[in-house]
Parts: sequence; C-alpha cells; structure tokens
Amino acid sequence: MESNVDIITEVAPLTTIRVETALSRFPVHRLARKGNIKIEVTESNSRKDTALQWKVSYNSEYGQPGPLAYKLDTLIINRRIEEANRPIPRIIRLGSLHDICRELGISEGKNIVSIKNALHQNASAYITSKIHYKTADGTERMLEAGFTRYSVILTGEKLPDGRKADGVYIVLNDTFISVINGAMTRPLDYEYLKSLPPAPQRFYELLSYQMYAALKYDRLRAKLTYSDFCAHAPQTRHFDWEKVRSQMNKVHRPHLKSGYIAKVDSQQTTDSDGKPDWIMFYQPGPKARAEFRAFTKRGLPTVLQIEPSEPLPLLTPQSHLERDLIRHGIAPPTAKELLNSHSEEKIQLQVEILDWRLSGKKADKIEDPAAYLVGAIRSETGYAPPKGFVSKAENERRQEAKRDKERKASEESQRKQREAERERAESNSVAAYRNSLTLDELTRLQADAIAQASEETRKAIDDPMMHKFRNTMLTKVTEEHIRQLLRNRQPTEI
Repeated sequence: MESNVDIITEVAPLTTIRVETALSRFPVHRLARKGNIKIEVTESNSRKDTALQWKVSYNSEYGQPGPLAYKLDTLIINRRIEEANRPIPRIIRLGSLHDICRELGISEGKNIVSIKNALHQNASAYITSKIHYKTADGTERMLEAGFTRYSVILTGEKLPDGRKADGVYIVLNDTFISVINGAMTRPLDYEYLKSLPPAPQRFYELLSYQMYAALKYDRLRAKLTYSDFCAHAPQTRHFDWEKVRSQMNKVHRPHLKSGYIAKVDSQQTTDSDGKPDWIMFYQPGPKARAEFRAFTKRGLPTVLQIEPSEPLPLLTPQSHLERDLIRHGIAPPTAKELLNSHSEEKIQLQVEILDWRLSGKKADKIEDPAAYLVGAIRSETGYAPPKGFVSKAENERRQEAKRDKERKASEESQRKQREAERERAESNSVAAYRNSLTLDELTRLQADAIAQASEETRKAIDDPMMHKFRNTMLTKVTEEHIRQLLRNRQPTEI
C-alpha cells in the first residue's frame, strides 16, 4: 500500500544584515574569554615580499578586545551601520547602555561597566593594514594605513556637531568610513548570527564567503583551511590532529545542528612553512541553501524556506515551548513527553535558565544542553534560578510595574501643573478684581472680609502686639475673601 507523503518546508524568520567585505574578513578580537592572543595576518607573494599584512595592537589600560567587544561590533555596531542610509553618517547612535545590554541579551548591573570597557577596547584597537579589497562597483583598491575605526561618546558628553549625547554614540574615523562606504557587502542571517557563541559566530562569518560561492557556482562543497580559520578568527592553532578535531568539533556543532552544514570532511596537508595543516570541506546543508535562495531573490526576503533533503511525514504544529526544547537538542518525542508531563510554567522557566547560563561566562560547563534541560524539567522542583537571573515573566512584571509607576508619576505631574496653572489664574483674577475697586469699595470689602474671618484672625488683626503685621494679614484676609466671592460667583454689594 502506498501513501502520499508531502515534503515539509520549514519557514524560519530571516533578518538580513549586510556586512562590508573589506575589513570584516580580518580579525580584531580574541574569542577566548581569558588571556591574550597575537592578532596578525601576513601573506607573502612568490618573491617573498609582503603582499598582505594585518595587525591589531590594543590599549594596555582597557585590554585586548574580547568576546563582549566582538559581540558589540558584530551585533550592535554593524547593525546600526546596516540600518543607516548611504552614505553612512559619521555620527551613529547606539542607544543607552541599558538598551545595549537588553539587545545583547545580557543582564545589566555589572555588565554596564563591562560594556563601557568593551567599547573602549574596540575604539582603542589600532590597526596596521596593507590589504586589497573591491568596492561596490568592482574597482580594486589597496588600503595601506594605520588607523582606529571609531571614537566613543558616552551619554552627557558633547558630540562633534555640538549636541549633547542622549545615549552612547560612535564617531566613525576617516579611514574606516571611507572603506565601508565604498566596499562590497555580503548578506548574513542576523538572528542566526546572534544565536551563536563567539567562535561559531566568527566561523559563520568566514565560511559564508566560501559557502555562498559554492552554491552560486554549483560546487558540491565549500572549503576552508584550518590555518586560515585560526589566523582570521583568531583561534589558537594546533598541530596535533586530535586537538584540532576537538577544537573544530565545538565550532562545527551548532552549524551541524542548525543544518547550515550537512557534512564535514578533512584532508591533511602542510602550509607554506611545511607545518601540519588541514583542508576542511563543508557540504552545504538545508539552511545554507535556504539562505542562498533567500539572499538571491529580488527585494528583501523575510523568511527562509528550509526544505529537508528527504521527504518527511506531516507533523502537527509545534508550540513555541516544543520548538525551544528541540532547539536545545531534545528529540521531538521526548519534547512531547515533557510537555505532556510537566507544566508550561516550569518548562518555560527551565528553558530561560538554560539560555541564561549558556550566554554567560560558564557556558562551557554545560557540555550537553539537552541532557541538562531534560534533567532540570524532570527534577521535582526544577533547577533553582542562579544569582542574577530574572525570568521573562518577572521581567515583564517589573517592566509593567515600572510603566505603571511612570504613568502615575506623569499623571501626578500633570495634576500639579494644572493646579499651579489654576492657582496662577485665580491669583490673577483676584488681583484684577482688587485693582478694579475704588478706595471706598476696597475699604468696605476689607470690613466685610474681617467680619467674615475667624475670631482668631480678627483678634490677631486687632492685637497691638501684631501691629507691624496688620497690613499683611489684612491683605491676606481680603484676597481670600475675594477668592471666595469669585468661586461662588456671587455679586458683591459695594
């Protein structure tokens, strides 16, 4: 008996970011969390002359730009440059430090200081280059210069155009803005870029050149030499295969899981100095093919249509929680079992805790996110939230409380403003009324005011000891009497 099986097409959201290809090919940041690594790329021609050179020196006060500085450059600054109109403006607003933390998906507090330091690391990184690149019109140019890319202006400081900075700004330096305004660009999936740890993210940026070319020219595989990846990432280069394999497995894992890479092969070789090297061959996966189709369509694509390589049975729609569980490597049947056996609130909290841990400094301690998450959900009470963690529900509650507080404060401010305006208007009316009276009319009005005043007030006015204050008290009593008359809109007989 035959059954018709439809091919399922996975539709995933796509946010395109177009990155310049002149400078982004070369490294600026170390990707390891600790230590320093020499950032230098040098290539010689057949005559042993230096054909290409790229070197980055860092400021000893702020340190070498690391993973956080890398995320700032690739996810915040590149995004702002992408969103700017061409030609790119010299002054670009990044947002407040709190906005930057939220956009990077990290908690605030101490990270505010880390963000400032990372901005200074990027701004003070001095680049010495001798490179060739192509402009958008196909012209080849050479950049032989020493430069920093931009300056940082923090909130409250004066901008070059005289304005006061209402957030964090960068001011692009002449050499940098000249290159990126004219250089060719390449498209990347921004949301995918954002989801990756630093080393796999950098790998995606570098492999995308070869992967795009392989698909464009109908090649079976893209290739990247291990030594080139280590130089351009940069990563520590090993010469023992077992260390190379272990290092690259961590880099490949998220791309194999996402379907960007279908298969990895390697071939041992040697570099120009005779040292052990490896050529890595990458078979494009469904996601890479979907990106290529989307990026080569006319107009701006909004989705990736990822078609599996083999026919799959029809599936029932997945909830967002089921997708989250599968995203972390949990098999679909296990994901369904967990959803049927545990509350959505518990699962949601444990997913958020795992995401929080994976984005932190100790992410490497969670070797198997799927096993961690299954254990957390199946435990009686779930794993306790770590220090500093705030759930999405709690964050929304805090945001709602903040908005409510701001709304009440705004309403109170408006009420006070209206009250002050009413008081001014009433005082002006009282003064106008008083000034309209003749001396005799004012005398009679004062007598009426005293007569209607409290006994205590009348005694104070007549008290010889209070003589020097009598005129002040009389004025006050009279004005209050006029105010009451105006409020009651009663005509006064003079």
